Amino acid sequence: MAQVTIRGVEKRFGQTRVLSGVDIDVPDGGFAVLVGPSGCGKSTLLRLIAGLEEADGGSIRFGDREVTRLPPRDRDIAMVFQSYALYPHLTVRDNLAFGLELRKTPKAEIEKRITEASEMLGLDPLLARFPRQLSGGQRQRVAMGRAIVRRAQVFLFDEPLSNLDAALRAQVRVDIKKLHDRIGATSVYVTHDQVEAMTLADRIFVLNRGRVEQSGPPLEVYARPATRFVAAFLGSPAMNFIDAELEHEGGRWVVRAPGVSVRPSVSALGDAPRPGKVVLGLRPHDVAPPEELGKEGAGEIHAQVEVLEALGTESFAHCTVGELPFVARLPGASRPAKGSALLLGIAAEHVHVFDADSGRALWNREG
Repeated sequence: MAQVTIRGVEKRFGQTRVLSGVDIDVPDGGFAVLVGPSGCGKSTLLRLIAGLEEADGGSIRFGDREVTRLPPRDRDIAMVFQSYALYPHLTVRDNLAFGLELRKTPKAEIEKRITEASEMLGLDPLLARFPRQLSGGQRQRVAMGRAIVRRAQVFLFDEPLSNLDAALRAQVRVDIKKLHDRIGATSVYVTHDQVEAMTLADRIFVLNRGRVEQSGPPLEVYARPATRFVAAFLGSPAMNFIDAELEHEGGRWVVRAPGVSVRPSVSALGDAPRPGKVVLGLRPHDVAPPEELGKEGAGEIHAQVEVLEALGTESFAHCTVGELPFVARLPGASRPAKGSALLLGIAAEHVHVFDADSGRALWNREG
């Protein structure tokens, strides 16, 4: 295994700049997830790491080895594609063995590696089958098995679950997590699915327009987004945003908008907050009836219920606050009627405040 170090990577296609000064560090044995919307550059970055595209600037290193200009065959990588990339005319066993045979690996070693990979991924009953006889989840496990037998320094995953239905995605996600925990391979994983990013990664990199917008442990980035973009991208349902005013009164800071008055924590405002226009961010999962918050409550949100989605253990109330849409998570037993008034509160630590112009969190604001 090896540490992956990327510094100042640039990539253009014609006049279009796809990546701009990207820096990424993945420690030896780490699992990094590149996440972002379509067109943000994450798949292009993975292809640069794999050597399938050539960088226009910057460097890529595996451990102490510079690989920026090396072809894929010389990088010692294993790649799992969303399309599985299995040979349809070969059995599962032969698909697993194919790459090793090309490298003139001894037959005894090939059998040993196939046996190990099959035991890890439960492929034993499938070894004599052809890809057309497998389900989507089984095909993806074979694709992962083919990567395992390579024993490469770096594993690369290109949206491997995007072709699977919801139930299979959940199962294969667990399989990938177990696989990484067992073999400890340095892994870089690309997805647009935030659930995959949050559950698989020990470090996520949120990309936006060819740049890394924020990186860090998943729960840390979720809890303390540095920009409005990151706050909006991570979380389901998405964070509520309200145009508001930051005011200072009675020795404390208050964020106000029609139907809203909340007190953010000092850490949310940075070193030099200034009164003026801001954007207030409140996650649906963080708001609650005031009686549930008790002394932790830091203000009030006055909402009117329009639609209630009851999901068993929880419900989501789709409301209006002032004239803006607002989503709130409620306990499963809560059933406010359509058109009814709903009073909500929130703890100060869960109040996010963003600069109205730059979109940066106030604690992350420059100047």
